[in-house]
Amino acid sequence: MRFLSLLILLVTTNGWLPAQEALPPKRESVSFDGVVFILKSTKDNPGEGVKEFLPEGQNFASWTKLAALRDYPKHTDPRAMAENLVRALKKQNPGAQSAIIQNPKNGDVIVDFVTWPADQAFVEFNIFKYSRKDSGGLVGQQYALREYKDTVGFLKSLKPERTRLVNLMANGGLVGQK
Repeated sequence: MRFLSLLILLVTTNGWLPAQEALPPKRESVSFDGVVFILKSTKDNPGEGVKEFLPEGQNFASWTKLAALRDYPKHTDPRAMAENLVRALKKQNPGAQSAIIQNPKNGDVIVDFVTWPADQAFVEFNIFKYSRKDSGGLVGQQYALREYKDTVGFLKSLKPERTRLVNLMANGGLVGQK
């Protein structure tokens, strides 16, 4: 009996039996505006957990679209979070334009803004949506577009696109993929 157990162990661990087809690991993803974003980074900062998602083939050095989920377990006021974000934005980039929109029905708050670094290497449009979680705390959803080359053209085309994207965020936001 010991020999049979040893033989089974050797056969199954050394590949003598046909291996079952291994399934690729399931990657967490979200979608927004018809684009699927794959989880690329997770961070647990004090008071904030962050999951950042990029489209397949993009990286953090040169991304053009980004989605993120942010968990704020100790915060309860979506409006205060939005106002804090705008204050931080204005401190970093006083010329940045922003808007805050609050949904009176559910209390969700959306902030959208355009920003750029001091060297103007790119221009970036962001939408953040802050919502209360049933379990307590807040969840933040972020969608961002970034342009490195034609920043003027990007800004010119942003006006109609902004309205459409803010409406998409307000009426659904990021959608988890199965």
